[in-house]
Amino acid sequence: MASPKISVIMSVYNGEKYLRESVESILNQTFTSFEFIIVNDGSTDSSLDIIRSYDDDRIRLIDNEQNIGLTKSLNKALRFAGGEYIARQDADDVSLPNRLERQVNYLEKHPEVAVLGTSVYLIDEDGKTTTKVVALAGPTLKDLHKGNQFTHGSVMFKKDIVAELGGYNESLRYVQDYELWLRLAKKHHIGNLREPLYKLRFHTAKLGTAVGEIYPLYHILALRLATSTQVDHSMLKAIQDGDSRSAYNYLSKSEKAYFHKMVAGQHRLNNELRLARKEYKKSLALNPWDILTVMNLARSYFGQGIVIKIGQMYHTLTNFTHWIKNRNVK
Repeated sequence: MASPKISVIMSVYNGEKYLRESVESILNQTFTSFEFIIVNDGSTDSSLDIIRSYDDDRIRLIDNEQNIGLTKSLNKALRFAGGEYIARQDADDVSLPNRLERQVNYLEKHPEVAVLGTSVYLIDEDGKTTTKVVALAGPTLKDLHKGNQFTHGSVMFKKDIVAELGGYNESLRYVQDYELWLRLAKKHHIGNLREPLYKLRFHTAKLGTAVGEIYPLYHILALRLATSTQVDHSMLKAIQDGDSRSAYNYLSKSEKAYFHKMVAGQHRLNNELRLARKEYKKSLALNPWDILTVMNLARSYFGQGIVIKIGQMYHTLTNFTHWIKNRNVK
């Protein structure tokens, strides 16, 4: 096969349930000059058999004997990739047929953009679309500091630029994408297509308390790594060891407020409204002027049906705000 324009990279660990749908959403793209690098990260289910069942020379399999995690697997795929552009795909999500075509055409016309995401449809475990999320078309570094402006699986980026940055930071088990965008946006333009070209699957399975607390700590760590040349090694080790209590002690007052707000958000998504209220109150005790947290605390007193409807209203309002901002982005 000739040198591909795009290398699509995907890591899968025990993802048999949605893997075929995900793989075929890439194989059926309207843009065909790509290789599809799939890393089987030590799966113990039928994921490897599913990947090997495809007779398509665009698929290149990397089979990890042991599970090494998403971050290291993605870097492994990056080293293996031969394309000018790298497109991400997650093993339980779906790319719309014209996704690669629309992204590569945009990047060819806008060479100043180093990474390009898309707006997305949120889908449930049965594949039913629940809402549309419009991405901010021209996010800035300041926007990134407020939160991740990309859906990781939807992005396409220039391989040489990310390679120069050293790829994903392997000290991060989670939010490895967010930390990479923060580094990249310091020197390069970033963007999103307004058109939804990716279906992001939302799972209702509850995270354990340990993971639910470690994830926001990694998010805070990513921000620290992006804004500071030095990070306390004891804090880093505590996070990597899953010791959220020790890591929490290294946070500033504002970081603690942010931490409790993120933990509360996870509880709310899992319909654990009593636990969500507890965390929102902790956040407000540290930062009483956070209007969004006040609103979310109020939401937590209603049943999940009302919470979902209010959440949909929030997405609608956010989409409208982004639509206003996006009008000024070419």
